[in-house]
Amino acid sequence: MKPSGIDLRAEQIRAALTAIAAANNNLLNPAHVVQAARDPHHVLHDEFEWDDDAAAENYRMVQAGALIRRVKFTLIRQASTDKQLVIQTTRAFQSRPSQRKDGGYETVDTIMSDPVKRDELIDQVLRELAAYRKRYANLLALTDVWTAIDDAIDVLGTSAPSRQATAAQPGHGVAS
Repeated sequence: MKPSGIDLRAEQIRAALTAIAAANNNLLNPAHVVQAARDPHHVLHDEFEWDDDAAAENYRMVQAGALIRRVKFTLIRQASTDKQLVIQTTRAFQSRPSQRKDGGYETVDTIMSDPVKRDELIDQVLRELAAYRKRYANLLALTDVWTAIDDAIDVLGTSAPSRQATAAQPGHGVAS
């Protein structure tokens, strides 16, 4: 019987990765992990696709996703308070959580012009920011960043209608 709250498989993986790092001057390198996992009896072996054709196709999918994510576009607009131009570069395509099952991406314009899609993306961004904040909370040099994240969550995380009003203001949202 498995003790409550302990994921034995996760613990086996953690122990195996720790051992690989220890054998390599405490450096955990993906090449070291794959090399160790080649042994069919190694605890990590089943975590990998060993059929070269399937692995190659999976890798091409990873490459396609990386290609989509690195395409950017630049927005140039006049600031609402003065005569300066504001230039922003952002990803051209984004993946909303509800689209990830099929691996789908949409243009930022498509997402930002639909209140439901925009709210879903902003909610995801806020969850990711909160996760980074939690992950790196002990880095005191980033205290101002954590405060800004907390403030953004307070403002944007309250409700969809208030978020839509904020996104409609100049300088908010991607395609304002």
